[in-house]
Amino acid sequence: MKSPMLPAEHQVAVQRTLFLGRSGDPAALPELIGLLKLPSNEVQRLAASAIGKLAGFGADAGKAVAALAPLARQARHPQTQPYAIRALKAYGAAAQAHVNDLRDVARNPAHRDYVRAAAKTAADAIELAAQDAAAGGRHRCQRCNATVAADEHARSQQ
Repeated sequence: MKSPMLPAEHQVAVQRTLFLGRSGDPAALPELIGLLKLPSNEVQRLAASAIGKLAGFGADAGKAVAALAPLARQARHPQTQPYAIRALKAYGAAAQAHVNDLRDVARNPAHRDYVRAAAKTAADAIELAAQDAAAGGRHRCQRCNATVAADEHARSQQ
């Protein structure tokens, strides 16, 4: 993949992003946010994905959502945007302030179909998570949307 970065720097950034994403360490969030700012679309995609993975490990939702929201609204490369949207979705109710932006992306015919579909799915999931949080912290299955018990949800997060 072409990158405006020097090849050696690009490869180091890709490997570092992959390592941080696989680590499951919420302390990696600030470094991943920094990697989102690099000019490589591949590094941005990997960093957005890694930030989404950290949601299940207790990463700071406010910082993660603030970093992902601009890329979810508009990214330089259309393949980067759905990664940011899916990562934003992983933060559930914490991303509630960006539901209208996601709905705008979903309705905008200038965006590619897969970006629009990801935005619609994420907006629906975030609204549902916000409703569940307001109703007392219910949890839902990511595959079938059925309500699950708190202990089952805790096991699934491990």
